[in-house]
Amino acid sequence: MTKQRKIIKDIIYASYKHPTAEEIFELAKKKMPSIAVGTVYRNLTLLVESGEVRKIDVPNAPSRYDRPQIPHEHLICKNCGVVKDVMIDGLMPILKEKTGEDIVEYKLALYYVCDKCKNL
Repeated sequence: MTKQRKIIKDIIYASYKHPTAEEIFELAKKKMPSIAVGTVYRNLTLLVESGEVRKIDVPNAPSRYDRPQIPHEHLICKNCGVVKDVMIDGLMPILKEKTGEDIVEYKLALYYVCDKCKNL
């Protein structure tokens, strides 16, 4: 693993805020001032493809990145794009029962309007 990729992966694994590529780039620059934004995007793609990082697509907002270790779902505000983790216990057995298939992976995003946006 390259030094740049390790820095990017470490930033994502240390964050609970689901950072965007731009936020990851800003944090990576503090650790490695010579890193280029293109390097961050290329390495994010490689980390997602290898399964070391999860990409969360957010409508009308930049994608966000997350650790894949603990299976969980995401709650996404339709207005501002804030992402929160949510865990739905027992979902895999329900998916197996409903589909009749052994599900190896899934991505579930639940959309809502956060309190901040409700109060605007």
